[in-house]
Amino acid sequence: MVYPTLKATVQQGKIELIDDVPLPEDAFVLVTITDESAMNTLSLGDRIIAGLQDVLHGRVTEISTQQDLKKHFERIFNEA
Repeated sequence: MVYPTLKATVQQGKIELIDDVPLPEDAFVLVTITDESAMNTLSLGDRIIAGLQDVLHGRVTEISTQQDLKKHFERIFNEA
């Protein structure tokens, strides 16, 4: 089953959904990090296409712990 695209934010190192949407336990979630300028200039379709192209080309990182997520965000945002 495919779910709709959901908006989320990062609060205290955790990804939190903006809307209260129930998801099944162990649901696979694809997260695309988008800065504010891309949110304002790219359409939702463009952002989804970019995220799926990253998956197609293997530009993905699998995160399994909060500590891994924190390290990943630090690396991404320090490069920007």
